[in-house]
Amino acid sequence: MSIATAPVLEIAPARPLRLPFVAAASCIALADWLFYGWPIGISLALFLVVLGGVAVAGNGVQAARGIQIVMTAVFVAGLLPLIEGVNALSATLAALATALFVILITAREPSSWQRNLFEAATIPFRGPFQLAVDLFRSLQSMNGHFPQWLSAASLVGWIIPLAACFVFLSLFASANPLIEYRLHQVDLRAIFSLLDPRRVVFWILTVCAIWPLILRRFRWNVRDPEPRTTVATEASDLNHLFGVQAVTRSLILFNALFALQSGLDLTYLWGGASLPDGMSHAEYAHRGAYPLIVTALLAAGFVLIAMRPGGPAEHSRLIRPLVLAWIGQNILLVISSIFRLDLYVAAYTLTYLRLAAFIWMILVAAGLAWILIQIVLKKPNSWLLAVNAATLALVLYGCCFVNAPRLVACYNIEHSRDNGGTGLNLDLRYLASLGPQALPCVESHVNRILVLSSIAQNYRHSYETRMRPVNWRGWGLRTWRLDRYLANNPAMAPNFSDDKG
Repeated sequence: MSIATAPVLEIAPARPLRLPFVAAASCIALADWLFYGWPIGISLALFLVVLGGVAVAGNGVQAARGIQIVMTAVFVAGLLPLIEGVNALSATLAALATALFVILITAREPSSWQRNLFEAATIPFRGPFQLAVDLFRSLQSMNGHFPQWLSAASLVGWIIPLAACFVFLSLFASANPLIEYRLHQVDLRAIFSLLDPRRVVFWILTVCAIWPLILRRFRWNVRDPEPRTTVATEASDLNHLFGVQAVTRSLILFNALFALQSGLDLTYLWGGASLPDGMSHAEYAHRGAYPLIVTALLAAGFVLIAMRPGGPAEHSRLIRPLVLAWIGQNILLVISSIFRLDLYVAAYTLTYLRLAAFIWMILVAAGLAWILIQIVLKKPNSWLLAVNAATLALVLYGCCFVNAPRLVACYNIEHSRDNGGTGLNLDLRYLASLGPQALPCVESHVNRILVLSSIAQNYRHSYETRMRPVNWRGWGLRTWRLDRYLANNPAMAPNFSDDKG
């Protein structure tokens, strides 16, 4: 019996906790000052910069100079989306960039990018458990070794001095109005307000989230493989299901079926042929956009099985060209799905989900293209995984700089029937839900579409009363641009002299 080489997750040996506790307490104090009770903006980027520096200083720099330069560039690039605007995506990418920066700079032994990404992504989930284990180990190591000043006798010895000091201070306060005045200025309620339960929970969540970076104990250990024993095995049911004959027959049928679907799309979508009575191009496009993406994903999974190392593709000359043709048809299928969705959005409206669907379809098409390149260049699956991960990261990073509310609002207004477009009338409820970032686009059409005036006024009111950052902590480039627009375009009554609505 053989045991394959496998990475084993281990906890690194214990280290003294005095400095990590000081570093964590400093970061908690900074987080309390930056975040608690304040809107989050550029303050998050500032906190991550300090956290990254403290974590690297506490764990020690171990990486080579080249890695330090590259990871510093990645760290800075990861923080840029926060400067543009803070949202779930930009905050997630910035947190991952910070974690990867700390992990690779302080790693004492090299590891694959998958393991480093796994360590970075699991930090918030490992934090509470690692903190509890570290505290338990610390208490165990201190058992019976408490400093003399923490002994019971030493603490009891403080009772008389402190009580006497309290009595003397009371007497001095009654005798000296300056001391009494200063004592009255001490607001005990303000001190105890710092121990508000919600604030304490905020501190606990913060320390749990950052502790695995403050004190890194995560490492991988690769066990040496035992000698393998060659055992003759009979063909399994899987080999019959995905053998040469089964895969060849499947690919022939799949190519024929996909060719039929692509032919229909080329005829009705691209060629503009007339559809049956009662069916519009928008309905035809909408019904096929999402199912075809699922079809392409299933096809990609089948291709990976068919082209696996030692699989049927290595025993048949026919499978490889069939797979290449089928991948080409799948790419055409995804392009057709994008065109379908574009027709549907043009006929109706653009929403966040439909915008996300466009991005998702582009990623699927890119993934199929990478599979095609992998097969042609005979690259391993690890290469395919790496390029797909890089593509996903670059696309998500680019999405951080897209002002989605403004993009959706501009598209819907410009293509609406109210504005002379070919789409539906404006969905005013959805337009009002997009928020103040859509204000410049909405106000640019106020003189043409009357109903936009009230929405623009609501945008301005909600931004001025609830959403405008009250200080520098909530600053971001996106809000700064909106502030500049509001300063240069004060609210005024719309001019309907040339209204066409």
